[in-house]
Amino acid sequence: MIIRYLGQVGFLFQHHGLTVVIDPYLSDSVAEADSIWVRNYRPPVQPHALHGVDLVLCTHDHGDHTDPESLLGILSASPKCHFAGPKISAREMERAGIPQSQITVLNEDSGLTLRDLTVEPVAAAHEEYETDPEGHHRFLGYLLHWDGITLYHAGDTVVTPELENAVGQHAIEIGFLPINGRSDERHKQDIVGNMDAAEAIRFSAALAKKKGFHLLVPTHYDLFAINGAELAHFAAIWEKTPEPKPKFRSFRPGEQIVYQRSS
Repeated sequence: MIIRYLGQVGFLFQHHGLTVVIDPYLSDSVAEADSIWVRNYRPPVQPHALHGVDLVLCTHDHGDHTDPESLLGILSASPKCHFAGPKISAREMERAGIPQSQITVLNEDSGLTLRDLTVEPVAAAHEEYETDPEGHHRFLGYLLHWDGITLYHAGDTVVTPELENAVGQHAIEIGFLPINGRSDERHKQDIVGNMDAAEAIRFSAALAKKKGFHLLVPTHYDLFAINGAELAHFAAIWEKTPEPKPKFRSFRPGEQIVYQRSS
């Protein structure tokens, strides 16, 4: 499996001839709306260079997760690409000009299958769970069941008993978890938070002990100075965490690896 880091929480996966992208933020659109969101680094790839993408998944409607500019760039390069996400993200996709026929609304207990990939949405609490009157979750994470491998991309979320129960039913090969945390100072600026480094490590270590969680990839820490975290702090906590615990690996923006499943 090829895994490429696109920045923030964005990743590209290639496996068995299928290419999937999650939460691509490859523009400056958020900073253009509010200068506090200036990027620490340029997009490692331009969206119009992403040819052959089969599926784009968005976890929620915030601009660094559902970015119309990035999505339209991918569509121009991959005109047969399918797009999916929670209802509120699907609305943004359609508003941006993506054909409705290429959009699927996802929700907890309502996923999709594409060849040998099954996408299982998991409700996420971006500090809190939010649903509309019809029961559509605003925030989702995704379990990707792919040729006998299960990946978990958490999107933006804190740890809750519901999340532990939902994800804990599966042996996770690789989990992509946010580590930027939350604070009163950020709340004053209307910045919603996530699990922090200690919470992400405890969560994954508990799952490693229960069912299996082979590799932890920290996300949501390096793109925005105002809402990031220190990777060294994460590494220090991980070093002090007793076994069993997952291995961890960080990615440089644009870095691509070939991942071999664990034995």
